[in-house]
Amino acid sequence: MWNSAINRLRRLHDRLIGSPDQTILQARIFHEVSIIALLLIPAAIFFNLFIGVPYAGYVLSAAFILVALLFVNSRYFGNLKASVAIFTFSMASVLAMNYYINSGAQGPTLLLFVVLMVFTISLMPSGQYKFWVVFNAAVVSALVISEYSNPQLISESYEGRASYFIDILTTYIAVIVCIGVVMAYLIRSHETEKAKVLKASKALKQANDAKTRLLSILSHDLRSPLNSIQSFLEILIDYNLSEQEEKAIKKSLLRETKNTQVMLFNLLNWTKSQMEGGVTVNLQELNLNESVEGCLKVQRAAALEKMITIRNLTAPDASIVADPDMFSLIIRNLVNNAIKFTHTGGDISIFSEVGEGFTKLMVRDNGIGISEDKQEKLFSLETQSAYGTNKEKGVGLGLLLCWEFTEMQGGKISFSSRPGEGTCFTLKFPSGQSSVISAAYASGEGKTVY
Repeated sequence: MWNSAINRLRRLHDRLIGSPDQTILQARIFHEVSIIALLLIPAAIFFNLFIGVPYAGYVLSAAFILVALLFVNSRYFGNLKASVAIFTFSMASVLAMNYYINSGAQGPTLLLFVVLMVFTISLMPSGQYKFWVVFNAAVVSALVISEYSNPQLISESYEGRASYFIDILTTYIAVIVCIGVVMAYLIRSHETEKAKVLKASKALKQANDAKTRLLSILSHDLRSPLNSIQSFLEILIDYNLSEQEEKAIKKSLLRETKNTQVMLFNLLNWTKSQMEGGVTVNLQELNLNESVEGCLKVQRAAALEKMITIRNLTAPDASIVADPDMFSLIIRNLVNNAIKFTHTGGDISIFSEVGEGFTKLMVRDNGIGISEDKQEKLFSLETQSAYGTNKEKGVGLGLLLCWEFTEMQGGKISFSSRPGEGTCFTLKFPSGQSSVISAAYASGEGKTVY
């Protein structure tokens, strides 16, 4: 019950002062102080009547009406600047009147001028608040000099010592509440802006680091295969080679060209994903076995060069919801990596596991594995590209692309690896409507993930 009432009051409060997303800080401070004033002024009127200061009650009544009108003008008509200017001038006039009828410097009016000064500094633009500060100081100086020169102008409004202290105490409480609200808003705003700046600075640093890493990749990893291609072509042109030597060089040239093509393809895809607008995700229901088999047509040729066996053990009836192009890129990169880091004569197995609402796809090899110091940063630009078992070179973007594209499709990617024994990458995607757990693939060879 109490929680419900508090929540309703909070929603009402937010509607009255304006949401941070739609209302500037100065406006929210003005609305907050106005609401506090509208709540405190009636209490101040009651106290003034109670202690026998009716004229102060009349002045406060006029102030209540003025504050209400200016609050409406700012909150619902958007005239903050005019409202603040009118408020500052009018309150200075009201306080000047209150100074004469409520005991002058002995009364609480000078305290109210202080809170008016704080209020003015908080709300006025930097080019205008100086005028209002001087205006406030000039009015207070004029009032004090006037009382000093003509003390008979000041009305002694207190009937006794108790009424004097009650008035001073209630005014002080009202002043510190208003100043506290203003300062709380300013401090909270400062912390929020500071957090935004730190977040933007961190994002900028990450962007610069990514750019630096990308330039490093371009200057090193892509330069190396291009230099190899250039060297092979120079040998073919400048030397008379035997047919067997020429065939071997052409074979090496083709391999380097394919590796460079993969690097450039990954680089262009990653760059596109980082650009504004990024890539479009087109989710469809895919037959897992058919999609994997389509990707392996090209990969098997590369595996054949190293006498590596690739087995597609995915369930024929398993389906996933994924983008066909992104999914193909992920599989190609994972299989390419497995081929790259598996010794000649090795084995790569791709198998599936259908669960409740999801389907897992595992790509497992018995290659060299991933060292523990590289595992933590494997899906980032900080990872260092490494040479494969036959000195194949990568660009360091393949696994980062796999992670980003898997996340874009609503999937998850993870891995387990033991140096010297091999690696298993696991993809987890939402299952398609046609997925059925088949007894033939629910258990058996190739199901163990280490």
